[in-house]
Amino acid sequence: MSESNLVAALQNCRTLLQDVGETFWSEKIGLLLEKNEGQLSAHDARNVSSWFGGMGSFNDLMISAANDHKVNFADEDRLNDELGRLRDTIYVEVNKLVVATDKSPSDYWDS
Repeated sequence: MSESNLVAALQNCRTLLQDVGETFWSEKIGLLLEKNEGQLSAHDARNVSSWFGGMGSFNDLMISAANDHKVNFADEDRLNDELGRLRDTIYVEVNKLVVATDKSPSDYWDS
């Protein structure tokens, strides 16, 4: 996958979350995408990777009527499976971008 696939996964995730009324994460993703017209910097990638750790993280999000999402109980499993696939793609691809943009210690030393 490429950065464009990462951006597509973020866009699809935002749409899914907007459709069920999840405002916090859909707005967070939207701000990121709108900031640089869909071009992610190394700083942006590190920011996204931070979404996956700690309490209340992106990992913890579950689409559920119990969370005040606009969803029927019968659709929750399917929508959470889709969210999980998108989240997995985002996690893997953003970490590839972080690794690709990180400098090794030798990059800071003069030869």
